[in-house]
Parts: sequence; structure tokens; C-alpha cells
Amino acid sequence: MDTFMSEAIILEATLISVLLALWITSAALRGLFWVMSAISCTMMSPVVQPIRVTASHLQGNRRRNAA
Repeated sequence: MDTFMSEAIILEATLISVLLALWITSAALRGLFWVMSAISCTMMSPVVQPIRVTASHLQGNRRRNAA
């Protein structure tokens, strides 16, 4: 009876530690992807905007200079 209880306690502690490790990993990955998306949004906006402005100016010049 003693060994059964000892094994049950070890099994319970192992299960709890594995579930805790999975929860911490999922929380860390969720936070990491949230930070990565926030960084990519702030970095993308200033880079994409001047390209769009420049492209619209080039298209306007082409239309004006057409025969």
C-alpha cells in the first residue's frame, strides 16, 4: 500500500509539472507572437507608406507626359 501511494504521488507531481510546463510555454509563445506582430506592424507602416506615395507620383507623371 505504501509503494502504491508513493507511485501515485510521483505520478501526480509529474503530471502537474508537465501541464504547468505546457501552460508556461503556450503563454510565452502567445506573448512572443503578440510582440512580433506589434513590431512588424510598426515597422511595416513607415516603410510601405513612402513607397505608395512615390509610386502614385510616378504614375501621375506618366499620365501627364503622355503624348
